Amino acid sequence: MAPVNRAYEIGGVLIVMVDSSIPGRNEGRLGDETIEWLGATLAGRSEMPALICFHHPPVALGMPYVDGMRQFGAGRLAAVIERHPQVVAVLCGHAHTPAVTTFAGRPLVVAPGVVSTSMLPFETEAIVDLGLPPMVAFHLLDDDHRLTTHFRVVV
Repeated sequence: MAPVNRAYEIGGVLIVMVDSSIPGRNEGRLGDETIEWLGATLAGRSEMPALICFHHPPVALGMPYVDGMRQFGAGRLAAVIERHPQVVAVLCGHAHTPAVTTFAGRPLVVAPGVVSTSMLPFETEAIVDLGLPPMVAFHLLDDDHRLTTHFRVVV
């Protein structure tokens, strides 16, 4: 029942995966142990660009159903990110919709759904559309540490 946190160095980039799950719950939160581990992991590799990845978006996305299950207590995460300028972007999922915003002064990229797509309140009264095709996100980090994300339909 401990958080599953991992860090990988791939192609000169630190990819930090932190566990935002709460067993038995739909919403997320980073526990104290995870926040401490993240800060120490970033401090130990400050020379390398980093991407922080987790499941639950740490901000509201304007989708009431999804927003009720986002990551709560995200101010602690923001404080860690703000102390580490090598963090290029934050990547997450859970929302089943491609979305881009900012968090802690960095890009926040939300992965699309591979099974269903969450609908915006002004599109339809349905929460999800099972008929839309699955999508994936491809992230490219250039030599200047600029992230570009491409969304593609899976056929």
